[in-house]
Amino acid sequence: MTKALIVGGGISGLATAMVLSRQGIEVDLVERQPRVEALGSGITLIAPALRALDRLGVYADCVDQGYGVTDFEIYEVDGTLAERFPLPSPVGTDQPGLLGMMRPTLHTILIDHATKEGTVVRTGVAPVHIEQHRTAADVTFDNGERGHYDLVIGADGIRSTIRELLFEPLTPQPLGQGIFRVVLPRPAEVTAEVQFHPAGDVAVGFTPTAPDRMYMYCLFPIDDGYRPEKEEMVDVVRARIAPFGGVVAEIRDAIKDADQIHYTRFETVLVPDPWFRGRTVLLGDSAHCTTPHLAAGAAMCLEDAVVLGEELAAAATVDDALRDYCTRRFDRCKYVVETASLLSHWQTHPDTPGADHSRVMGEAFERLAGPF
Repeated sequence: MTKALIVGGGISGLATAMVLSRQGIEVDLVERQPRVEALGSGITLIAPALRALDRLGVYADCVDQGYGVTDFEIYEVDGTLAERFPLPSPVGTDQPGLLGMMRPTLHTILIDHATKEGTVVRTGVAPVHIEQHRTAADVTFDNGERGHYDLVIGADGIRSTIRELLFEPLTPQPLGQGIFRVVLPRPAEVTAEVQFHPAGDVAVGFTPTAPDRMYMYCLFPIDDGYRPEKEEMVDVVRARIAPFGGVVAEIRDAIKDADQIHYTRFETVLVPDPWFRGRTVLLGDSAHCTTPHLAAGAAMCLEDAVVLGEELAAAATVDDALRDYCTRRFDRCKYVVETASLLSHWQTHPDTPGADHSRVMGEAFERLAGPF
């Protein structure tokens, strides 16, 4: 039986484990953290992500435990509705065009399916050396164990150990922008994906995640090395959103505890094509980490898993499969990384001549709705 090692227990790794197990491949998954878990903030799953979840067979579970929306609303800074338009469903006419849910919920769904389908998960373990052979790879782990695998998959994120071991050095690129994600009660009127026009260089939006809950995202420029202290986070977030009216003003006082808030700074990675060396291949954020400006990061990770599985099932050899996987994925993921980075630049430089946020987002959503 073919045996694969997946390094990384995030969206990419778990989705790939499901795909490979269904093809009769024996899957070991290792995660360097003590637990396979996700941050407690929300996630926005756009149409391509829902389409991929449907192909993975977990779409219904996600809809049941998330909050589906069918409309997108854009507001002026003062809270006046500027535009509303429908979000077409990628799965069926009676299904949502976008889904909000909590990241831990999505993670639980994926790991439950992966383990039920045979994936062996080990935590607190990381590879430290990979010896490549023509048709396999020997992996040494930091606990002294060794394993022999027909395929090694690096799904271990923007600071990938697998990338560091086998690929040219590649430092994540900071973009000078950060984000606060804040878990909040959902006002009854928030039933759509919501974005506000920026107030200068600060952008705000909402994604419903449950009948009684949503998360707010607040994007703003940062200096290198900026990281807010936990005890100041509530005041910092409230100050950032102070210029906005409407729902933003309504929920401002509901931001009471730093535990509601998660902060991240934006960095990107794009590994040059090809994403494989011998029998080791990268996917997800280890190969193409983007910012959330198109809400397409999870979509690209899920698509990677689907495509890798399709190519392994269809190609005459594993080498052909890895080559075809990269051919199908590189341009699409490169487009997402570069387009999201452009939108980030425009938000932190609001006086950029010719900046057209709405047009570029519209073009991106149309392109990403196409085949992958």
